[in-house]
Amino acid sequence: MTAYRFRVKLEWDPTVLWRDIVVGEDRTLAEFQAVINESMGLNQAHLWFFGVDQDYWQSDVKYQRPKEYENLPSGESMRWDETVYNAGETTIAELASQLDLEVGDRICDLFDYGDEWRFYGILKEIADEPSDRCPEVVNEKGDPVDQYSFDDHPRYQ
Repeated sequence: MTAYRFRVKLEWDPTVLWRDIVVGEDRTLAEFQAVINESMGLNQAHLWFFGVDQDYWQSDVKYQRPKEYENLPSGESMRWDETVYNAGETTIAELASQLDLEVGDRICDLFDYGDEWRFYGILKEIADEPSDRCPEVVNEKGDPVDQYSFDDHPRYQ
């Protein structure tokens, strides 16, 4: 019985907008990402991936949105030096094991390849909670963004 608590922050201003999300180890990354988006004010209508590199696009491991992953030719990666997984089939436990995550480590979440909403999640705690616990926001700071407002997107300010 294990659950992970991540503090997910908006990259451009991490002190203004963040969410603490607890997710059971048996839940998929797609489920986790859906809660991130909903709590931050974003829909699910764009491509996204989780990665490990602070430069996001340079991540050598990516956990892609299921529809994007399924559309890759033969499940191949987009770059020769990256490993790609289906976020709809990868559990939080598998991610933690594959990346050897420890408390204090970070993962990156890039949503919408055009507008590039960038978030990162810091693993804050590994707790003895039900492993099937649905992803849930347990603490938060800041109002959700307006996804299609240039006023809310730090890249355009």
